[in-house]
Amino acid sequence: MPDLNNLPALLWRLLPEVRATGNLTQVAARIGVSQPAISKTLAKCETQLGVDLVRRDQRPVKLTQEGEVLADYAQQRLGMEALLERRLKVIRQQGAGLVRIASFGASSSTRILPPVLKHLRARFPQVDIELVELTDQEARRALKDGLVDFATLAGSGDLDFDYVPLAEDRLVCLLPEGHRLAGKGPVSPQDLMAEDFIMTKGGSEPLVRDWFRQSGGEPNVRHTALQLTSILALVRAGFGVSVIAEMAVPESHPEVQVAQLAPLKQREIFLCRRDGSFASHAAASVWDALSHIH
Repeated sequence: MPDLNNLPALLWRLLPEVRATGNLTQVAARIGVSQPAISKTLAKCETQLGVDLVRRDQRPVKLTQEGEVLADYAQQRLGMEALLERRLKVIRQQGAGLVRIASFGASSSTRILPPVLKHLRARFPQVDIELVELTDQEARRALKDGLVDFATLAGSGDLDFDYVPLAEDRLVCLLPEGHRLAGKGPVSPQDLMAEDFIMTKGGSEPLVRDWFRQSGGEPNVRHTALQLTSILALVRAGFGVSVIAEMAVPESHPEVQVAQLAPLKQREIFLCRRDGSFASHAAASVWDALSHIH
């Protein structure tokens, strides 16, 4: 069977026109080629296929049954090409596609990303953004493995990724209502070393431990919790104190008081991506837009 891909591309344009007009001169004018070029193309294709495509003894010119079959195929092919061009146009102009973002926790998902996503939705209405909430380590792994396009990560500018700064955050102390340190001003590591401590297992843990370590001590960790709601519940119930990122603290936190730290411990939040090419035009467009904002 002849390979259709080896047939001249002109054939797929002229067969539907021949069927529609029955006049080779009109076909030549409509598709912008000479009539001899059309006659030569038809003859070449008939030789390759081993069948006649046009009944030349009739006026208006008619297609043979084999020509009709190929004209149907040509019509479908042209339709698919037009559809593809329209879709590519939308992608180029509006950034259509899917973008996956890994978020490392409460501060990222509730405070940092919502305004970013709102901006992107207004800028790229055809982009579908899928948000996946993971731990800090899981987000890093998902980004390295190419499972997501971007990830929000905390760091100090020394991340192993390309990044765009999103926000600055700091650590704060959570105290049960009526605690001896509540309302006394900034809390130091020495103030907390004698307290039962509830350690977050989210992205802030390395920063918390480093804050204590810089003062030559370690927290008295009695409980660990991944979910912020669990940390708040334990603090509220008097099982200990904790240190978390300020942006992670909900607007309402009854029976839990928030105290500043001394020395201050800040962290930067970045939107990160792997080096190399983007998985889609949509991802490239989103990255370019955010890079020019910050």
